[in-house]
Amino acid sequence: MESLPLIDLRPLRDGSDPRTVADALDAACTDLGFFVVTGHGLDPDLRAATMEQARRFFALPFEEKMEIAIAKSSCHSGYVPPKTEILDPTAGADGKEALDITRDRAADHPEVVAGTPLHGPTQWPASLMPDFRSVADDYARACLDINAHIMRGLARALCLEDDAFVPMFTDPLASLRMLHYPPVPEGDTTPGAAAHTDYGSLTLLAQDDIGGLQVAARQGGWIDVVTPPDALVVNLGDMIARWTNHRYVSTRHRVLNPTSGHRYSLPYFVAPNFRAVIEAIPSCVEPGTDAIYPPIGAGEYMLSRFGATHAYLGAPTGPQTDMHTVLVSR
Repeated sequence: MESLPLIDLRPLRDGSDPRTVADALDAACTDLGFFVVTGHGLDPDLRAATMEQARRFFALPFEEKMEIAIAKSSCHSGYVPPKTEILDPTAGADGKEALDITRDRAADHPEVVAGTPLHGPTQWPASLMPDFRSVADDYARACLDINAHIMRGLARALCLEDDAFVPMFTDPLASLRMLHYPPVPEGDTTPGAAAHTDYGSLTLLAQDDIGGLQVAARQGGWIDVVTPPDALVVNLGDMIARWTNHRYVSTRHRVLNPTSGHRYSLPYFVAPNFRAVIEAIPSCVEPGTDAIYPPIGAGEYMLSRFGATHAYLGAPTGPQTDMHTVLVSR
């Protein structure tokens, strides 16, 4: 049975053998762009506490969750009800529900003052969940630390300076997404999360043991993703595929709805600063050829993907046959 590469990040994080880790990352990123990491530094207790907060939030009455509906947000933060997000226009809307927790930026934040899209205050659950914010903030900080280490490893793998990507992530478009996949009857064809690629740079995923995540295999078919306890699944998004001129790949994946039990997962999505320009790294472009994609601003790309996939921004939620497959978060 095919499985994802397993990479121990500890020698990268502690500096004892970063080259070996960089080589392992390079191999995984040129193959599927999906891998499983251990030695990442995320406290298992913090992971468990964050997963418990997700379970508690999704157990709230629908009306209470809708008090922070994402449609009320100026920065794509809040509750996403079932069947209001579409990943594959031929499959219809997903059955999952989500809570998007963006980076909290106060009214006096320079980008908020400037009216920059995707910058603003986070919508937090009601006061009956007093520990929610502190737990989510701690989890986000831990994920950004892991992201920084992996991006340093990728820079080394690409023969760049170790800190080459650092200026791109001084104020990243990062968000914690809590997801709930309720069980469906046998034979129900509603997608949990239809096949798609992610559109940012890295996704760091903590999942429970219910199963359902599948990655498209190079030779066809799907790889069921099973992880050791406390490991994280990492995958590349479309921005890194653009950066590397497809030397590194962003691979389609999906989540099947459970037929028994409830699936919960915690993807942490990272994308560069809003004004960062995503263009091919020169060393990834063959001499005498053009880059596959023209440069694009990270914020511009993010906005285009949100607009294509969320009903509150005008995306259709029924099956469509005249649209390209859209790219969105898992």
